[in-house]
Amino acid sequence: MNKVQKNAEQGFSLIELLVVCLVLTVVLGGVFRIINHVMQRSQAEQVKVDLTQQAREFVDEFERDVHQAGYPNCRMISTPGAATNCPPDYTNPLVAQNASVAAGLVLVSNTEVIFEGDVDGDGVVDTVWYRLVDQNGNFPPATTCPCTIQRSQMPKQPNFLPLAQPTLFSQELQNVVNSGVVAGTTPYGTGLPISGNTVWGQTNTAYYAAITTFKDYPVFTAYDQTGTVIQLPLDLSSATGQANIPNIKSLRLTINLLANAVTGTDQKTNLRQVETLMGNVRLVNCGGQPCD
Repeated sequence: MNKVQKNAEQGFSLIELLVVCLVLTVVLGGVFRIINHVMQRSQAEQVKVDLTQQAREFVDEFERDVHQAGYPNCRMISTPGAATNCPPDYTNPLVAQNASVAAGLVLVSNTEVIFEGDVDGDGVVDTVWYRLVDQNGNFPPATTCPCTIQRSQMPKQPNFLPLAQPTLFSQELQNVVNSGVVAGTTPYGTGLPISGNTVWGQTNTAYYAAITTFKDYPVFTAYDQTGTVIQLPLDLSSATGQANIPNIKSLRLTINLLANAVTGTDQKTNLRQVETLMGNVRLVNCGGQPCD
């Protein structure tokens, strides 16, 4: 009886304690792996959400802006002599240099859109300017992406032609990697290379732009009434632009985004998040008069 009681008071053996520690280590290791995986996925999803939200807000603003292009047009303003020059003639100061008249689309290219309109609904005609600049801030973009889409909005100033209006680029969307410039009426053109390399040494252009349209698709595309791509660039300073800009009935904004190399890389796969958003907007006012 004393022997049994003595053995009971001895507790666990060293082997038993080691087995318990081993089991706990395995269990805790599995738990921590799951937690780490969840945190990695959460970070990756948050990067994706942030990319989408930023781009979506920018696309929505572009669509709202373009809907007001050409409003108020010259037919709405009681300016002597202006009504006989609708749609606005770029060389006619009664229209082009009148701060109360929106000339509508002023310039459209694959990397730039300029238009006039009361985009805030405050009764003031604004000149709105969207443009794509490269990684070094150059316009036209000429070096590498990720690029940035910049937006300027300034009240239209009298006695200045549309292309000579002042600008203030106060908004931007970064991490844009498509920069194609179309030749002819093909849907996409040669875009800038994407700077940097992957963590395994492959160039970002070779890996992320393996499908060339990812970097070659233009940011801005114009379409006519039938949905046919219109050859760009066009602007009101030329006879060709004055004749063809009224044929533009809709614009498309295409944004291909590549997350930041530092904050946007998936820790598990070592890949950067990729997002694509598009906005199609039909013009309400074309060339100073309602669209067909």
